[in-house]
Amino acid sequence: MPDLKKENILRVTRTKETYRSKISSQSKGSQRGIFLSIANFENFCMQEYGIVNIVPMLLELEEIERFHPLQLWINHMNEAPTKRTGKPLDPTTVKMYFSRVKVYLHYMGVKLDAQDIKLELTFRRVPEEEKYGLTLDNINRILDGIYFPMKVQLMCQLSSLMRVGEMVQLRKRHLITDKENIVVKISSDIAKLKKARTTFFSKEASAMIRPKLKTLSANDLVFGTNENVYYAEQNSGKILRLHLEKIGLDMKNSKGNNMINTHSFRAFGITKITDHDEPFAKKLAGQKMYLDTYVRKSPDDLFKKYLEFEHELTIDQTKKDKLKIDQLEADAQVKMKAMAERLADLEDIMSEKEKRRSEE
Repeated sequence: MPDLKKENILRVTRTKETYRSKISSQSKGSQRGIFLSIANFENFCMQEYGIVNIVPMLLELEEIERFHPLQLWINHMNEAPTKRTGKPLDPTTVKMYFSRVKVYLHYMGVKLDAQDIKLELTFRRVPEEEKYGLTLDNINRILDGIYFPMKVQLMCQLSSLMRVGEMVQLRKRHLITDKENIVVKISSDIAKLKKARTTFFSKEASAMIRPKLKTLSANDLVFGTNENVYYAEQNSGKILRLHLEKIGLDMKNSKGNNMINTHSFRAFGITKITDHDEPFAKKLAGQKMYLDTYVRKSPDDLFKKYLEFEHELTIDQTKKDKLKIDQLEADAQVKMKAMAERLADLEDIMSEKEKRRSEE
């Protein structure tokens, strides 16, 4: 009986579902964004060619021929209004969708040379909007009368320089509450760049959140209203948007987006600390640095540095002034101690000189 060629058990046919399995280790939000982009591409293909999956046909084309349908898709995104907004996708979103689909196509065997992409495909220039900087007056107007749990969340976000996606995933076990300033241990599984870090809530914000913490178990969410991060972020954004409309601070940029959002509070804190110490601001905020100056600083050293600038992250003017005075007094004590030590050294030197003269 002739030997039958056995099927290679290692061979796997690549499909959209095997790609889903491949990226399963990425965050839920990233996976959602990737498949949203793929769905957009497939919807276009169905509309343009009457077939959802054109990958087999792309594989039959010469590499240079593959760019024509991709350019048509890009043009479609630039022109076709979306159901959600009634407007075409923003140029930034178009580039992001293409970038995601390009990776998916590569996985499916459709290789695209980077230089060819640059030369063959045309994207609209991404407009740069001027960012709106929150003022203390804005912040006080927003915090006055907003839903109290949201007020606490915004105060904590401002003083810790955290992203809203990190805020809504914080659990009580991430917080160390034995000091007047609550210490926040952001674990790698909730940090955007998957890099754990330490930050702090101001005394002002810490006092506001403590009553709620007493009612929570170790694994309870502190700010999140939903275990699904996407829905929790959306809830936070909606509460703030409705309040901004109510108080007349719902200014829009040229794209129709709110100029003030939850990120504005993080940006306020980053700006204030950057004015004094940019590497430290990046460290607290979890941003990438060319030289990670503070990467080996102990939590105590980071806390001391935080206290130097805490008054910048405090909203109540009375508390802000008190913190500033306390810091000035602490600085003065350090300087006086150093001066006293230098005087003592000088006295020792003079005494030694006098002793030598008398011996002569």
